Amino acid sequence: MIPNNQIKALLNLIEDPDEEIFIQVKNELLFLGLDVVPNIEEAWEKNPFGKNYLIKLENIIHEIQFKDIYNSLINWKEAGAENLIDGVILVNKFQYPELNRKKIEKQLKTIVQDAQIEITAHMTGLEKITVLNDIIYKVHGFSGNKDDYYSPSNSFLNSVLDRKKGNALILAIIYLEIANRLGIPLKGINLPNHFILGYPDGVKFAKNNEKIYSMLFYINAFSSGHILSKMDITEFLDKINVNHKPEYYNQCSNKDIVKRLITNLKYSHKKKGAPEKIKELELLLSIFK
Repeated sequence: MIPNNQIKALLNLIEDPDEEIFIQVKNELLFLGLDVVPNIEEAWEKNPFGKNYLIKLENIIHEIQFKDIYNSLINWKEAGAENLIDGVILVNKFQYPELNRKKIEKQLKTIVQDAQIEITAHMTGLEKITVLNDIIYKVHGFSGNKDDYYSPSNSFLNSVLDRKKGNALILAIIYLEIANRLGIPLKGINLPNHFILGYPDGVKFAKNNEKIYSMLFYINAFSSGHILSKMDITEFLDKINVNHKPEYYNQCSNKDIVKRLITNLKYSHKKKGAPEKIKELELLLSIFK
């Protein structure tokens, strides 16, 4: 990290009328990364130059934060994408770069602790899910946001945990995380037009060195944890005129889930008409190609 006086000198050069100098300064600040953001924010507060200067500073902060999200998401993927919430939080930072991870963990822990009181080891899988549905939807009041389904806020974990409303995917992610922390081995099912969960029956086979489980039943997290059968999935696929591919009945990976989360956000911003955000989300999606 370079000394503060040198950073201050760089920040003063942002208003230089020479575009080449501005680009050089911006690139140096981008190279310094998140560590330099507090210095930029301090310059923003003092603002000796005017509105145009503030806009330039805000854009630089955004570029630094986006670059960090992009690189962190690459690292998460290449490290095996083992922790789903880590990937989801990185996507969450696209909108909320100062996201409070501790608050999210506390909110999830509260739901888990409430469920632990009611769930016992001798219960069947269906009985555990029935209790979990009661805790998530009745005690904590989560529900699918049918009135404003395509709002970007429905795809951000912190927003959904606060408002208790979200889309099918983010509600399934919350449900999945709570269940797995309780030792209930649910899996994500990447169904077209809808995302659901599956309860494995213990039978598994290997595909590309990955264990694939057959599902005992399925769960619709958007509809208060409604239980679905394999026949229900088949009927849904017939209804939307989609072939019965095995992947629509079997588990998907954490990478698939995060990719779909970004895709949902891209679609939401497309409906809102936000081309700059769409461009950045496409960059994030390129990580998973």
